[in-house]
Amino acid sequence: MEFPRIVITAPSSGEGKTIVSLALMAAFRKRGVRVQGFKVGPDYIDPSYYEWATGRRGRNLDAWMEPRPEDVLNSFVKGMTGADIAIIEGVMGYFDGQDPLSNEASTYHVAALLHAPVLLILNGQHSARSLAAVVLGFQQFASPDYLKGVIITQVKSLRHYDLLRVAIEKETGLSCFGFLPYHEHLEIEHRQLGILPAGENAQTQNMIDRLSDDLTQQLDLDGIFQLSLQAPSIDMPPRPAPYSLGSHPTIAVASDQAFNFYYPQNLELLQELGAQLVFFSPLAGEKIPDNADALYIGGGFPEEFARQLSANGDLLQHYYNRIVAGLPTLAECGGYMFLSQQLVDQSGHQHPMVGLIPHRVLMHKRLQAVGYRTITMLSHTHFPERTVFRGHEFHYSYSVFSGSSPAYKLEGRSGEHLAGYASSNVLAGYAHLYFPSNIPAIKNWIESLA
Repeated sequence: MEFPRIVITAPSSGEGKTIVSLALMAAFRKRGVRVQGFKVGPDYIDPSYYEWATGRRGRNLDAWMEPRPEDVLNSFVKGMTGADIAIIEGVMGYFDGQDPLSNEASTYHVAALLHAPVLLILNGQHSARSLAAVVLGFQQFASPDYLKGVIITQVKSLRHYDLLRVAIEKETGLSCFGFLPYHEHLEIEHRQLGILPAGENAQTQNMIDRLSDDLTQQLDLDGIFQLSLQAPSIDMPPRPAPYSLGSHPTIAVASDQAFNFYYPQNLELLQELGAQLVFFSPLAGEKIPDNADALYIGGGFPEEFARQLSANGDLLQHYYNRIVAGLPTLAECGGYMFLSQQLVDQSGHQHPMVGLIPHRVLMHKRLQAVGYRTITMLSHTHFPERTVFRGHEFHYSYSVFSGSSPAYKLEGRSGEHLAGYASSNVLAGYAHLYFPSNIPAIKNWIESLA
């Protein structure tokens, strides 16, 4: 199967990977090319911008949460349905991944699995010939070498670009595929807790429009597209769809600006197993659908909407009553915060939440947890004791509680600890579960809902 594809990487974060990726997506789409955006790693925010640039939902490729090479390939092939080209944005630096002593789960790892040509993005603002040495080092660091070209960002003049291009092409043999001009104000807006999601950024559409027009005039789009065509075919049978059960339970999924961190693969797996998904918005004051057999509240930014969420006391009571009555509930990160007793923002203001979980959640200015996690269930809620998933954590808040039962053991590079909350019908905590990492467990849960 032929899947034109390009991986976008850089020596580190902040070099312009996301801007270049969005520029290529938007420019190709404007030419009538159907573009699929992928993000290496567990990031939820960058894929939200891909959807604005391509008209297709952004997807993740993660070689740690899907440790078998064939799973990564199948995830890629499935995401490419109906697309003409894949633009795959890397995570952090080219070789940064799960282990500082290996390339596991790095952008290089994913590029190797996909046998994809790689473009190295370099910030040229304060560099000259030395930039060629950087490229040469990246070429020689790992074998085989997938680097096929360079794009330079923050270039103030054509003369400066020519100086960099000549040095890089002579010393490395790689071609330069153009540059993005210096742009003092063109960047993805940040707030205190990180990059602003696309749906909350009022400048998203304007930025995409600029990237698809004047700011990509210095990129060799024809050459980049031809490079993507050099990617070898992927010859493998598609993964058989999980066995769809005879029953079709309905799962209510919270979906709005406060709760929108869901891997497409998670939702697709639920549907492949026969579940019917219905979406509702707590922010819009919507109740849990009456026909729901289960509730799934994913992550997001409830802290940004805490005042609005806590103001509707009748709705909070409705959620409390439905769950206490026995509705099977899975809540991750933002969903866990929402079901807690109280959310305390950085100003110290206390916002009552659903009150189901006897925990208080306090926002902090510094990141409290980040990274991959092996998640082992401690008791039988939705999943039997000792059921294992892979997933990750990323949150600025922390919880204060006493006397409640932890849901699972989390293991990461910094060690292990007990976390979350579990009751007879509720599984909640900061960890984001990647459902395809344990398909039999998800299948059994869906079957139990029937």
